[in-house]
Amino acid sequence: MLALGFGLSAGASAAQAAPDCAGSRSRVETLICADPALTRLDDELRRLFDRIAGETRGIDGETGRAIDTVGADHARWRTRIRDACPDAACLARVYTARIAQVRRDWSGALSDTPALRHVVNARFGFSIDVPADLVAEPPPDNGDGQAFHSADGHLHLTVSGLNDGLDQDLDAVVAADRKTCLRQPPEYGARKPGWIVFSCTTADGILYRKTLRAGGRGGAFVTLRIRYPVAERARWQAAVTTAATSLRLTEPGRDSR
Repeated sequence: MLALGFGLSAGASAAQAAPDCAGSRSRVETLICADPALTRLDDELRRLFDRIAGETRGIDGETGRAIDTVGADHARWRTRIRDACPDAACLARVYTARIAQVRRDWSGALSDTPALRHVVNARFGFSIDVPADLVAEPPPDNGDGQAFHSADGHLHLTVSGLNDGLDQDLDAVVAADRKTCLRQPPEYGARKPGWIVFSCTTADGILYRKTLRAGGRGGAFVTLRIRYPVAERARWQAAVTTAATSLRLTEPGRDSR
Protein backbone atom coordinates (compact mmCIF):
# COMPACT_ATOMS: atom_id res chain seq x y z
CA MET A 1 0.00 0.00 0.00
CA LEU A 2 1.35 3.41 -0.96
CA ALA A 3 1.04 6.82 0.65
CA LEU A 4 0.39 8.25 -2.81
CA GLY A 5 -2.65 10.29 -2.00
CA PHE A 6 -3.60 10.03 1.63
CA GLY A 7 -5.13 12.77 3.69
CA LEU A 8 -4.48 12.00 7.35
CA SER A 9 -7.49 12.68 9.50
CA ALA A 10 -7.75 12.23 13.26
CA GLY A 11 -7.36 8.58 14.18
CA ALA A 12 -6.75 7.39 10.61
CA SER A 13 -3.40 6.05 9.51
CA ALA A 14 -1.70 6.67 6.21
CA ALA A 15 -1.76 2.95 5.48
CA GLN A 16 -5.54 2.85 5.83
CA ALA A 17 -6.02 5.77 3.46
CA ALA A 18 -3.38 4.86 0.89
CA PRO A 19 -4.50 3.59 -2.53
CA ASP A 20 -3.13 0.36 -3.97
CA CYS A 21 -0.97 0.40 -7.09
CA ALA A 22 -3.44 -2.02 -8.66
CA GLY A 23 -6.10 0.71 -8.70
CA SER A 24 -6.52 3.81 -10.81
CA ARG A 25 -3.52 6.12 -10.73
CA SER A 26 -2.45 9.59 -11.84
CA ARG A 27 0.60 10.19 -14.05
CA VAL A 28 2.89 10.72 -11.06
CA GLU A 29 1.47 7.75 -9.16
CA THR A 30 2.11 5.57 -12.21
CA LEU A 31 5.76 6.66 -12.19
CA ILE A 32 6.04 5.79 -8.49
CA CYS A 33 4.40 2.40 -8.86
CA ALA A 34 6.68 1.53 -11.78
CA ASP A 35 9.91 2.36 -9.91
CA PRO A 36 10.85 0.14 -6.92
CA ALA A 37 13.11 2.84 -5.43
CA LEU A 38 10.32 5.42 -5.53
CA THR A 39 7.86 2.90 -4.13
CA ARG A 40 10.20 2.32 -1.17
CA LEU A 41 10.54 6.07 -0.58
CA ASP A 42 6.78 6.47 -0.64
CA ASP A 43 6.44 3.58 1.80
CA GLU A 44 9.06 5.13 4.12
CA LEU A 45 7.08 8.38 4.14
CA ARG A 46 3.88 6.48 4.92
CA ARG A 47 5.54 4.72 7.87
CA LEU A 48 6.71 8.08 9.24
CA PHE A 49 3.18 9.44 9.15
CA ASP A 50 1.86 6.28 10.77
CA ARG A 51 4.32 6.78 13.64
CA ILE A 52 3.34 10.45 13.99
CA ALA A 53 -0.35 9.52 14.08
CA GLY A 54 0.39 6.85 16.67
CA GLU A 55 2.28 9.27 18.91
CA THR A 56 -0.21 12.18 18.70
CA ARG A 57 -3.31 9.92 18.52
CA GLY A 58 -4.94 12.72 16.52
CA ILE A 59 -5.49 14.77 19.69
CA ASP A 60 -4.30 18.26 20.59
CA GLY A 61 -2.35 17.80 23.83
CA GLU A 62 -3.50 21.17 25.25
CA THR A 63 -7.15 21.32 24.22
CA GLY A 64 -8.03 17.64 23.86
CA ARG A 65 -9.63 18.37 20.49
CA ALA A 66 -9.28 16.12 17.47
CA ILE A 67 -6.72 17.44 14.99
CA ASP A 68 -5.60 16.63 11.45
CA THR A 69 -1.94 16.19 12.33
CA VAL A 70 -0.33 16.23 8.89
CA GLY A 71 -3.04 15.67 6.29
CA ALA A 72 -3.52 19.23 5.05
CA ASP A 73 0.19 19.95 4.95
CA HIS A 74 0.87 16.74 3.06
CA ALA A 75 -1.92 17.49 0.58
CA ARG A 76 -0.29 20.84 -0.23
CA TRP A 77 3.13 19.16 -0.71
CA ARG A 78 1.58 16.49 -2.92
CA THR A 79 -0.20 18.90 -5.27
CA ARG A 80 2.33 21.73 -5.39
CA ILE A 81 5.64 19.86 -5.30
CA ARG A 82 5.34 16.13 -5.89
CA ASP A 83 2.76 16.26 -8.68
CA ALA A 84 4.76 18.97 -10.47
CA CYS A 85 7.65 16.56 -11.05
CA PRO A 86 8.19 15.64 -14.71
CA ASP A 87 10.19 12.46 -14.12
CA ALA A 88 11.42 9.84 -11.65
CA ALA A 89 14.65 11.71 -10.84
CA CYS A 90 12.67 14.73 -9.67
CA LEU A 91 10.39 12.51 -7.60
CA ALA A 92 13.37 10.90 -5.88
CA ARG A 93 14.70 14.34 -4.93
CA VAL A 94 11.42 15.72 -3.58
CA TYR A 95 10.61 12.52 -1.65
CA THR A 96 14.06 12.50 -0.03
CA ALA A 97 13.68 16.17 0.94
CA ARG A 98 10.15 15.58 2.25
CA ILE A 99 11.25 12.66 4.44
CA ALA A 100 14.07 14.77 5.91
CA GLN A 101 11.66 17.65 6.56
CA VAL A 102 9.11 15.43 8.28
CA ARG A 103 11.82 13.94 10.49
CA ARG A 104 12.93 17.45 11.50
CA ASP A 105 9.44 18.89 12.03
CA TRP A 106 8.23 15.91 14.03
CA SER A 107 11.48 14.97 15.74
CA GLY A 108 9.82 15.03 19.16
CA ALA A 109 7.12 12.54 18.25
CA LEU A 110 9.50 10.35 16.27
CA SER A 111 12.37 10.26 18.76
CA ASP A 112 10.44 9.48 21.93
CA THR A 113 9.84 5.88 20.91
CA PRO A 114 12.39 5.02 18.22
CA ALA A 115 11.93 1.67 16.54
CA LEU A 116 15.26 -0.10 16.91
CA ARG A 117 16.69 -3.52 16.15
CA HIS A 118 19.16 -4.91 18.69
CA VAL A 119 21.94 -6.84 16.95
CA VAL A 120 24.28 -9.17 18.85
CA ASN A 121 27.36 -10.84 17.37
CA ALA A 122 28.54 -13.90 19.30
CA ARG A 123 31.74 -14.55 17.36
CA PHE A 124 33.47 -11.25 18.13
CA GLY A 125 31.38 -10.21 21.11
CA PHE A 126 29.60 -6.96 20.28
CA SER A 127 26.10 -5.51 20.17
CA ILE A 128 24.52 -2.49 18.49
CA ASP A 129 21.11 -0.87 17.95
CA VAL A 130 20.14 0.09 14.39
CA PRO A 131 16.89 1.60 13.03
CA ALA A 132 14.34 -1.16 12.63
CA ASP A 133 13.33 0.03 9.16
CA LEU A 134 16.78 -0.67 7.70
CA VAL A 135 16.91 -3.72 5.45
CA ALA A 136 19.20 -6.48 6.76
CA GLU A 137 21.40 -8.06 4.11
CA PRO A 138 22.25 -11.79 4.19
CA PRO A 139 24.94 -12.29 6.85
CA PRO A 140 28.30 -13.73 5.77
CA ASP A 141 28.96 -17.41 6.42
CA ASN A 142 31.88 -16.63 8.73
CA GLY A 143 29.63 -14.76 11.17
CA ASP A 144 31.87 -11.72 11.40
CA GLY A 145 29.06 -9.14 11.26
CA GLN A 146 25.99 -7.76 9.53
CA ALA A 147 25.23 -5.23 6.80
CA PHE A 148 22.10 -3.09 6.42
CA HIS A 149 20.81 -0.55 3.93
CA SER A 150 17.94 1.91 3.80
CA ALA A 151 14.90 1.06 1.69
CA ASP A 152 16.00 3.48 -1.04
CA GLY A 153 19.61 2.29 -0.91
CA HIS A 154 20.98 5.71 0.07
CA LEU A 155 22.40 4.64 3.45
CA HIS A 156 24.69 1.64 3.94
CA LEU A 157 25.65 0.46 7.43
CA THR A 158 27.97 -2.40 8.31
CA VAL A 159 29.16 -3.60 11.69
CA SER A 160 31.75 -6.37 11.84
CA GLY A 161 34.71 -7.85 13.64
CA LEU A 162 38.24 -8.54 12.41
CA ASN A 163 40.91 -10.64 14.08
CA ASP A 164 44.15 -8.76 14.76
CA GLY A 165 46.39 -11.25 13.02
CA LEU A 166 48.99 -8.59 12.08
CA ASP A 167 49.29 -7.03 15.54
CA GLN A 168 48.12 -3.65 14.21
CA ASP A 169 47.19 -0.49 16.10
CA LEU A 170 43.94 1.44 15.62
CA ASP A 171 45.48 4.02 13.28
CA ALA A 172 46.72 1.31 10.92
CA VAL A 173 43.31 -0.39 10.83
CA VAL A 174 41.44 2.78 9.81
CA ALA A 175 44.17 4.20 7.53
CA ALA A 176 42.65 3.06 4.23
CA ASP A 177 39.26 4.61 5.00
CA ARG A 178 40.81 7.79 6.33
CA LYS A 179 42.74 8.26 3.07
CA THR A 180 39.42 8.52 1.19
CA CYS A 181 38.54 11.73 3.07
CA LEU A 182 38.66 14.72 0.75
CA ARG A 183 39.82 16.90 3.61
CA GLN A 184 42.80 15.99 5.78
CA PRO A 185 42.52 15.72 8.68
CA PRO A 186 38.85 14.58 8.55
CA GLU A 187 36.14 17.08 9.50
CA TYR A 188 35.59 15.20 12.75
CA GLY A 189 37.82 12.84 14.66
CA ALA A 190 38.35 11.56 18.20
CA ARG A 191 40.23 8.75 19.86
CA LYS A 192 41.01 7.10 23.16
CA PRO A 193 43.19 4.07 23.93
CA GLY A 194 40.38 1.63 23.19
CA TRP A 195 38.64 3.26 20.22
CA ILE A 196 38.95 5.67 17.31
CA VAL A 197 36.23 7.49 15.35
CA PHE A 198 36.11 9.91 12.43
CA SER A 199 33.59 11.33 9.97
CA CYS A 200 34.38 13.01 6.68
CA THR A 201 33.26 13.84 3.17
CA THR A 202 34.49 11.44 0.48
CA ALA A 203 33.92 11.19 -3.26
CA ASP A 204 31.06 8.79 -2.47
CA GLY A 205 29.38 10.92 0.23
CA ILE A 206 29.68 11.03 4.00
CA LEU A 207 31.68 8.28 5.70
CA TYR A 208 31.39 7.64 9.43
CA ARG A 209 33.65 5.04 11.00
CA LYS A 210 34.06 3.92 14.61
CA THR A 211 36.46 1.12 15.51
CA LEU A 212 36.86 -0.49 18.94
CA ARG A 213 39.74 -2.68 20.07
CA ALA A 214 38.55 -5.92 21.67
CA GLY A 215 40.90 -7.93 23.86
CA GLY A 216 44.03 -5.79 23.52
CA ARG A 217 46.95 -6.53 21.17
CA GLY A 218 46.43 -9.74 19.24
CA GLY A 219 42.69 -9.65 19.93
CA ALA A 220 40.23 -8.19 17.45
CA PHE A 221 38.75 -4.96 16.09
CA VAL A 222 35.02 -4.18 15.90
CA THR A 223 34.08 -1.58 13.28
CA LEU A 224 30.93 0.39 12.48
CA ARG A 225 30.92 1.97 9.00
CA ILE A 226 28.09 4.16 7.68
CA ARG A 227 27.87 5.83 4.28
CA TYR A 228 25.18 8.17 2.94
CA PRO A 229 24.87 11.13 0.50
CA VAL A 230 26.16 14.54 1.62
CA ALA A 231 22.75 16.11 0.96
CA GLU A 232 21.07 13.70 3.40
CA ARG A 233 23.10 14.52 6.51
CA ALA A 234 20.02 15.77 8.41
CA ARG A 235 18.01 12.72 7.40
CA TRP A 236 20.51 10.22 8.84
CA GLN A 237 21.99 12.12 11.78
CA ALA A 238 19.78 10.39 14.36
CA ALA A 239 20.48 6.92 12.94
CA VAL A 240 24.24 7.50 13.00
CA THR A 241 24.13 8.79 16.58
CA THR A 242 22.03 5.86 17.77
CA ALA A 243 24.25 3.24 16.14
CA ALA A 244 27.50 4.87 17.27
CA THR A 245 26.50 5.39 20.90
CA SER A 246 24.94 1.93 21.25
CA LEU A 247 27.94 -0.03 19.90
CA ARG A 248 29.23 -2.13 22.80
CA LEU A 249 31.74 -4.91 23.37
CA THR A 250 30.18 -7.97 24.98
CA GLU A 251 31.43 -11.38 26.03
CA PRO A 252 32.21 -13.44 22.91
CA GLY A 253 30.09 -16.56 22.65
CA ARG A 254 31.19 -19.96 21.54
CA ASP A 255 31.12 -20.07 17.78
CA SER A 256 32.70 -22.85 15.76
CA ARG A 257 32.78 -20.97 12.47
